[in-house]
Amino acid sequence: MSGTASFVWEWEWEAPLGIALILLELGYVAVWVGSGMRRRCTRRAWALLAAFTGGLGAIVFALMSPIGANDERLLSMHMIEHDLLIWIVAPLLLMGALPLLQSVRPRRAPSRPLAIITHPALAWAISTVVLWAWHAPPLYGLALTNPIVHGVEHLWFVGGYLLYWWPLLAPPAAVGRLHSNVARVGYLLAGATQSALLGAVIMFRGSVIYSQYLHIPGATLSSALADQRLAGALMWFPGAVVFALAAALAIREGDTQSQEADADAAPGSVKCMPPGGPSVRVSNTM
Repeated sequence: MSGTASFVWEWEWEAPLGIALILLELGYVAVWVGSGMRRRCTRRAWALLAAFTGGLGAIVFALMSPIGANDERLLSMHMIEHDLLIWIVAPLLLMGALPLLQSVRPRRAPSRPLAIITHPALAWAISTVVLWAWHAPPLYGLALTNPIVHGVEHLWFVGGYLLYWWPLLAPPAAVGRLHSNVARVGYLLAGATQSALLGAVIMFRGSVIYSQYLHIPGATLSSALADQRLAGALMWFPGAVVFALAAALAIREGDTQSQEADADAAPGSVKCMPPGGPSVRVSNTM
């Protein structure tokens, strides 16, 4: 279409990434089967598997679908890609992995570096720096022109936001976990504020931030600016919905934990760990 960069309706299958994701899934399934959780807590075990597999599937959708095929042509598609990595992929992987690892090694003492890096203040700071640094024109432009740097960018987003979601989704006994509704909501508000601010900067900027998009065949100054405003809105508004939903779930989780605290001494109960949430006690008594 004249006056705008054309949209490519195709999937870009990347063999190295696909193989890595398949190996991750096979490794997870092996641990999942070996943990014995499937026999003890069938419903929760399948939920963990679904969460982790869904996270890997979201990576495929973000990076290999037409979203990924157009991320170097349209800033809005690149922003959707980032949104999926930080708001869908990272929490789903964490929800599936952490309770399973705790069930395999429930009494293993956490290392000091892990305890430090998952502290809520540091986790928030790292994720914030990752988000803003990779949207700064120098790094962003380098990612557009260098496939290796682009892949590193994706790893940083997933890793940085695994840290961000940790204090909210880690099991009750894990280091770094936030234990009160006030702390959870405040933490989510801090995360929502900085991502919304970045979205606003991109959306309301009067000039094209990333000049590379002006050199795409068919693009004009007006079309690049319009796409930039759309990209900022995609960072701002969907993120607000995600954070609001997470806050509602965090409050509900806190209420559930309070109810379960009264049942801790119940005889004959076995803990079944839901993905990223409080333990659920299943009574063995008739």
